[in-house]
Amino acid sequence: MSKNYKILIDENIPYLAEILKSYGSIELFTGRNLTNQHLVKSGCQILFIRSTTKVNRELLNNTKVKFVGTATSGTDHIDIDYLKDSKIYFANANGSNSNSVAELVIFSILKWLKISPKNISDLTIGIIGFGNIGKLVAKYSTYLGLNILVNDPPLFEENFQFPANINYIDLPTLIRNSDIITNHVPLTKSTKYPTYQMFNKEIFNFMKEGALFIHTSRGKVVNEKHFLDVLANKKIYSVFDVWEDEPLINKELASKCILATPHIGGYSKDGKLKGVNMMIDAFQSYTGESVDNIIIQSELDSYKPLQAVKFKDIDLIYNLLKDNRKFDEDHQALMQTLTLPDGKRAKTFDLLRKNYPPRREVL
Repeated sequence: MSKNYKILIDENIPYLAEILKSYGSIELFTGRNLTNQHLVKSGCQILFIRSTTKVNRELLNNTKVKFVGTATSGTDHIDIDYLKDSKIYFANANGSNSNSVAELVIFSILKWLKISPKNISDLTIGIIGFGNIGKLVAKYSTYLGLNILVNDPPLFEENFQFPANINYIDLPTLIRNSDIITNHVPLTKSTKYPTYQMFNKEIFNFMKEGALFIHTSRGKVVNEKHFLDVLANKKIYSVFDVWEDEPLINKELASKCILATPHIGGYSKDGKLKGVNMMIDAFQSYTGESVDNIIIQSELDSYKPLQAVKFKDIDLIYNLLKDNRKFDEDHQALMQTLTLPDGKRAKTFDLLRKNYPPRREVL
């Protein structure tokens, strides 16, 4: 294939433009603002995006785009069937930000314990969705001494062998018996087990008084109005990183969270670097080119996972996450936007993500 590609790259994907600059003409764009007209006019052949760009027929019709890569794990912003029918090469960065999100979950649990002290070994965490993130949350929960319940019907039907220390259980029973509930499901509507607004009033009513609900998957997995209705009559602690109507998020809900962040759970520097690495691999597979990614690999190689024995000191884990991932600062930054006019508030939500500082993983 030619080295003179027309490549469009979301401005929030680090390093990629610099690494691919010798393979053609590079143009950066703002995720929510990309249009069909822009793609047609630019002659774009290769498109790299993040979750703020909706990829479908409306965006790609009559364009020259033959490759779409999303530097995200999730794909609910992609019409994959359309790409297949149109013979457009597609790649995502599945699992790239899993550890980043898992760190937010663990910090949320430890922050909650600062507010509502309990013996961690007496607590049960319910994990809905046992994919890349769910498995890491289970691993760290085991290190912390939590009891673990899991629900993931598709995996269960595949006869997946869950670890011996994990109890698989139906969703209502999991909700009733969990002190901490965290979900890590994709957003789906037309599958056998749709997740769109799966967390509704019926499910929330099963929750224990004083339990913790952590939401880091996809905004529309939760019916936020139903959650607020339940909060009116029951004390539930909550952490939200994803929102139904991003970027114009629910102000009332955000103000009630012990931790509210602007969809940055997967935004660690390590997560972004892994995502870029996967995009480079996809580019190489599609074009047959050989790309030098030593800059990224050398940074990733500097990450050293924390030893399991360190998790016995939960104050150490809390402080490591507090000092390195700085989620409390993200919370304060988001809180400061809630009094802004809606238009400016939505724009600031995106700016918090766009200008997110580089923060390394520690677990």
